[in-house]
Amino acid sequence: MVEITRRPRQIIAPLACMLLLVGTSDGRAGESDAELRALIEQQSKQLELQKQQLELYGKQLEALQRSVETQSVVPVSGQEGPEGAPQGRTIIDDGAVKRIVADYLQQNPGAGMPPSVQTGYGLGGAGFVIRSTPNPRYVKWDDECRIPFELRIRGRMQIVYDRYKVTDNFNHLTGRPAVQNANANRFADFSQMEIKRGNIVFEGTVFDPDLHYRVELNGFTRGLPFGFQNNKVAQTAGTNAPNTLGVSPIGGGVSVSQGVTLFESFVFYDFHPWRASKGCGEDCPEGTSKYSPTVSIIAGKLKPFFGLAEFLGNRNDQFVEFSMTDLFFSADEDSRLMAAGVQVKALEDRFFLQSIVTNGGETFTPNTLMDQYPGFITGFWYDIGGNWNEQRKAWDLFGDCIADIDYSCKPVARVGGCLNVVPHDRRSLYGDGELVHYNVVPGGPPAAFGGAGGTRLINVLNGDATLPAGAHAVDKFDAYSYSAFAAAKYKGWSVYNEWWFRNLNNFKSTANGLGNIIYQDNLGPGGAAANALFPANHALFDYGMNVATGYFIVPKKLEVAARWAWIRGQSGNINGNNTFSTATLPQVGSVHVVNGAFENYAEVNEYTVGVNWYFRRQLLKWQSDFGVYRGGNPVGAAGQSIGGFVSGVDGYLFRTQLQLAF
Repeated sequence: MVEITRRPRQIIAPLACMLLLVGTSDGRAGESDAELRALIEQQSKQLELQKQQLELYGKQLEALQRSVETQSVVPVSGQEGPEGAPQGRTIIDDGAVKRIVADYLQQNPGAGMPPSVQTGYGLGGAGFVIRSTPNPRYVKWDDECRIPFELRIRGRMQIVYDRYKVTDNFNHLTGRPAVQNANANRFADFSQMEIKRGNIVFEGTVFDPDLHYRVELNGFTRGLPFGFQNNKVAQTAGTNAPNTLGVSPIGGGVSVSQGVTLFESFVFYDFHPWRASKGCGEDCPEGTSKYSPTVSIIAGKLKPFFGLAEFLGNRNDQFVEFSMTDLFFSADEDSRLMAAGVQVKALEDRFFLQSIVTNGGETFTPNTLMDQYPGFITGFWYDIGGNWNEQRKAWDLFGDCIADIDYSCKPVARVGGCLNVVPHDRRSLYGDGELVHYNVVPGGPPAAFGGAGGTRLINVLNGDATLPAGAHAVDKFDAYSYSAFAAAKYKGWSVYNEWWFRNLNNFKSTANGLGNIIYQDNLGPGGAAANALFPANHALFDYGMNVATGYFIVPKKLEVAARWAWIRGQSGNINGNNTFSTATLPQVGSVHVVNGAFENYAEVNEYTVGVNWYFRRQLLKWQSDFGVYRGGNPVGAAGQSIGGFVSGVDGYLFRTQLQLAF
């Protein structure tokens, strides 16, 4: 029970006198007058500050007393109830006091907080933190009220070893034996130690506890795989080899040195509808206030929600790296993009929604190389089940990762879906900047081995060698992508399944191409490449999925996991049914009209098993996995892939990684 006096102001004067006596008793005989004056001045300032605090506490007690008078009271034993005017004091239960204080602090954020600064480190991923009020006075601070200025500093390192052994001698795109390096007579394997990600994060709040910011820098030793020499645009057949005429092939593909990039930089403001509402209802636990949804307005370079595992982040991934299906259908290849929109958390945080307007297809792409059309991404999830956490007074729901690292005592599931719409303008006006990110299924080997420049669609639909140059290469198309997912966790078990669908349509040639898009099939004499006509008014459809499961042999520490990733698509079906007729086109002459071109489907598979040891949850962990690739993995450009594999050639991959985050 809590007793509240009716005359809080009467405590101020005695306390002030006591503080004055204590303060003045510290003088020492023999001190100089100057030292004594300095000491008295310092103590006077301290007394003035303490007086202000006492006055503030007095005002708060008065406000609390007024609130008490409107609440239900419990009469003191032997005294009358409220109608009988109890003598001298009022007694209320602890729960009522907590609710009164909570309501007051909600309406007056930071009230009663001594002006000072806090620094420290928070477990659970909070990182190092600095908190401050405006123009702080350096006195002790132990108030938990929300304050406007905060800086958290966090970091992460992923140190990885990748070993990819090529077992292939086939070009899955052309359906022919691969043209290998004439000098070495084999494909190159990959074996490297890398700093795959070295991140430093600055985040917090300014001016208002609901106004947030985040800046993240990302460094790596692998190198940037997206260079654009002279902003190369639509090109003619046979001129897409690296270094031709001192420019990049169609779609970039120039790796640069180790570097640091601006990974994220955004701001958002949180609105809390109904936060000021008093009361909680009959089902609200004692000491808590009514749940309030959070609506955030967000803008900057940020992570789009398209795919559950990628949105939860590679830091929290169940394997060393995302699957090939995640990376193939990714909206940003996990490198973030410019966007503005809204995020919503509601229904006791079970529901999450993100809807953003973007610049379109963007991955390390300078804004000067992008077209004028925006894109749109939206996604949501809903958590089912979960366990009520009495200590936190909140639900323990699905959490921040696929693995059941927190050992869900009751079943919990997450379901949802996403949409990504990206219209494009013409390459002949804006260059390749946005269209470089669309690869075909199946993938061919790197260009040096008879591939198509990393299996980009704009390298496949590359035109012909006649004049005017580049007239019959693809000049634009639009992209529509969708995903749907479901995941569940229970007592160390986890299961996850997600499906993606991609439709590419509205294909156009340049104006000089007269609507005819030309590519090279492999149906010429002896399997040689020949001009072929891309089907008019034809759309390309690719789809794929992930299914993964994991189990903690040692709860919260040792996990084993397995994953199957699969892609099926028609975007790389250049030879159709391997039969053709011929047609004659203006400017081009005789071309193949391939029967069934871009209509048949090819399949690509990834099979991976892994083991993870979590020393300190996701902050310090060691992961290793082993994967097998079959069918011409389409992910990456010119052999580059963050996954560690060599694009377009089959083989097996061993990866081991240590992650340290704070």
